[in-house]
Amino acid sequence: MKFFTVAIVLAFVAAAAAQELIKLTDEQKQKVHALGAECIKETGAAEEAVRAAGKGDYSQVDGKVKCFAKCLQGKLGYVEDGKLNEAAIQASLGKIVGDEQIKAIQAKCNGVKGADDCDTAFELHKCYLAENANIQI
Repeated sequence: MKFFTVAIVLAFVAAAAAQELIKLTDEQKQKVHALGAECIKETGAAEEAVRAAGKGDYSQVDGKVKCFAKCLQGKLGYVEDGKLNEAAIQASLGKIVGDEQIKAIQAKCNGVKGADDCDTAFELHKCYLAENANIQI
């Protein structure tokens, strides 16, 4: 179960193709596992649907999966008080794709708005994934 939850969370943090390139410390893996488990519990999102969405398959996405995205983004510090924390996103995702590319992606995606906060979080996830399959928020 622990590995399964880590895999689900990492799907939202970094696309499956990039996971081997991202070397997380044991401490980071534990943190991501704990945050993902908290968000699954808090939102009631189906683990299978979260995993599929992390791979770009949105056929099972419902409001709970969208709220999982919001929850995880908040716990990772990407969203604070309902606003994107661009510096936190740059610091985290810039390591994956490079600072200039993440700034270009932010310029395109950070204005995305959904019907509500959960929908907005999920639309941001989709935009980042569409712009570079190696990153997701």
